[in-house]
Amino acid sequence: MTEPAAEHAGTGGTARPGENVEYRVAHLRDRLAAEELGELGVRAEIRAGAVVVSGTVPSAQCRETLLRTVDEALAGLPVHTDVVVAENASPDHAEELS
Repeated sequence: MTEPAAEHAGTGGTARPGENVEYRVAHLRDRLAAEELGELGVRAEIRAGAVVVSGTVPSAQCRETLLRTVDEALAGLPVHTDVVVAENASPDHAEELS
């Protein structure tokens, strides 16, 4: 099972004139690759004037770290997230096979 994705808006607003949004998104990708989040299947893309961050992470703590990193790197830009937390807990009961 997975935890439902939640909409997470960054600080909102639009990019300042002359600001290179592509550069900031590329910098975010570099940060994610260099940190412990690097092996996750998280993507950051520019779509319809906003940055969309999507993927699956193994824990709620990892999701919070990712969102904090996104907020720092993309402050002032419209950001939408679709980050799902994978359920990796052991089952609480035995599976019945027929």
